[in-house]
Amino acid sequence: MKKGGQPVGNRGKVVEIVLKKAIMFNDCVITKARIEIDHINYGLDPKTGSLNKMARTNFSVGDIEKFLNLLDGEYLYTDDHKGRRSRFRHKIDCPVPGRFYQKLFLMIFETDYDKSDEINTITIIPGW
Repeated sequence: MKKGGQPVGNRGKVVEIVLKKAIMFNDCVITKARIEIDHINYGLDPKTGSLNKMARTNFSVGDIEKFLNLLDGEYLYTDDHKGRRSRFRHKIDCPVPGRFYQKLFLMIFETDYDKSDEINTITIIPGW
């Protein structure tokens, strides 16, 4: 697991992890994840493209892994393609105990045909 993460422009820290348990998604075995943790917790200001000042959630990297585990065994159609990357938008109930438990979120993530063992979690947006 890469600790700390690296800043990516105005989108904040990205953390790369090896999943504790591999997941099967769209017939691919996913063992790694790139998690845009600041983007998930703060969201982006639509005018500036920078992170918002106030946090909307306080998920940890481990919490995001719980969201990813819910994709195990799923087969979803892509919403968009950019080159060899597929982008997905998937509604999902929060698996993390606490104030958001079982509340609806929209998870936006990507897979890459050249890195079929990885998933890139871009953001998780409250859906209420």
